Amino acid sequence: MDYQPPQVESFGDLCHLSETADGKTSRFAVTSRDYQVWIGEAPVGLSDLSLETITDTLKSVIPDEDIYPEAPSHITTASDSIDSNIFVKGPKIGCYNELVGTDTLPKLLLQEAETMEILRCSQHRNIVRYHGVITRRGRIVGLALDRHPRTLDLEVRLQKRKIDYNMCFNAIKAAVKHLHSLQLAHNDLNPNNIMMDKDGSPILIDFGSCQPFGKPLLTAGTPGWCDGNFITSAQQNDEFSLKKLQVWLQSIVIK
Repeated sequence: MDYQPPQVESFGDLCHLSETADGKTSRFAVTSRDYQVWIGEAPVGLSDLSLETITDTLKSVIPDEDIYPEAPSHITTASDSIDSNIFVKGPKIGCYNELVGTDTLPKLLLQEAETMEILRCSQHRNIVRYHGVITRRGRIVGLALDRHPRTLDLEVRLQKRKIDYNMCFNAIKAAVKHLHSLQLAHNDLNPNNIMMDKDGSPILIDFGSCQPFGKPLLTAGTPGWCDGNFITSAQQNDEFSLKKLQVWLQSIVIK
């Protein structure tokens, strides 16, 4: 267990960084080597926030039970050998202040782990590869996933390479069709939930809202990419978002 707050050496060490609406307070969080989450806030905006201030004001540890679910016995455990090719996805710390006192964050992480277990048994080349969960103190602290360099949104904006529209959209459709064949809907399709691998192929990520058809959703949709009625998991949710993605891709990518 880590009883002292970790030294923050770069803003990349943070698992959460935000600013209040009035721009007068910054909020941040960092995960220690033992996956304890330290949080803090400072009475300055992001533009004036320093690493020293962050380290000095990390004073509170979030209780494990508030963010991490207990690990079921059937869940796949990933190797402890985490390298630069693996991305560990933890709980949504940015939502902690609004959800504190509920069990929503642990439920969301466990829900996504259970979904990834289904996808692990039925792999698709355009769906992110899952290696199992990371556990500490009997709880799931993160999901071990393949790391990819950039989102589709960033790839398009940086224009690092020409994107083949037909290949890209057909691959995304194939990944979504695979989900639907398993009676699952993604429920949050958008350009930031699609990564591009080193070969330029799209990889669907972020299955926090992915659920069986007909199941009520704890979270779903991204403004601008859903119709505002994603309350229940449904194939129609993905079909709506796919159409939005198609129009977006057609408007910015040369065929």
